Amino acid sequence: MSLRAGRLRHRITIQKQNLVSNGRGGFKPADGRDPWRSIALSVPAKVLALRGDEAVKHLVERAVQLWRVTIRPRPDVTPTHRLVWKGITMNVKSVTLSIAGDELVMTCASGENGR
Repeated sequence: MSLRAGRLRHRITIQKQNLVSNGRGGFKPADGRDPWRSIALSVPAKVLALRGDEAVKHLVERAVQLWRVTIRPRPDVTPTHRLVWKGITMNVKSVTLSIAGDELVMTCASGENGR
């Protein structure tokens, strides 16, 4: 089944960490700049809330929401990226290409960082 444009009713932003060389062969977050930068704006997507949960991080209990986000295939999206949709920041947990190869399905989580 092909991914029809009518199913992609939402618009998301794809972001990646803003990293610079640390001078020792590795990378570190850029100083004095936003730690994330947008690599794609207004990407058509289907956003579906899956379930809510609770998680403890740094001794603070937070509500966590899991999401399934479907977009057209892109080679540049990995679990190191994050998505922003209607002010909700989602960390990408997994990225899978559909069997037909016409959909990129991501499992994401929001609320892990207090947002």
